[in-house]
Amino acid sequence: MQAISVSEARQNFKKYCDDVVENNDVIIVSRNGNGKENMVWIDLAAYNELQRAKENLEYIMKLDESYKQLDEGKVIVKTLEELEAMEDE
Repeated sequence: MQAISVSEARQNFKKYCDDVVENNDVIIVSRNGNGKENMVWIDLAAYNELQRAKENLEYIMKLDESYKQLDEGKVIVKTLEELEAMEDE
């Protein structure tokens, strides 16, 4: 992991891109000088993994909420026939 300034990122953009892609490095770009949030450079594979993890976490949170509703009796029970009848509506 490397921490660099925006100026350093501009001056050596290709080098840092190569570090990220070829060496699986993480670059933190500090933008504190102008009051903006810092940013992180990661390669596309790492980004995709983070996105999948986020989606999985969101799914688990929804599933957890469903289990809570089930435990609290906040469910509606329907037979297969009732569900099929709803399909025709």
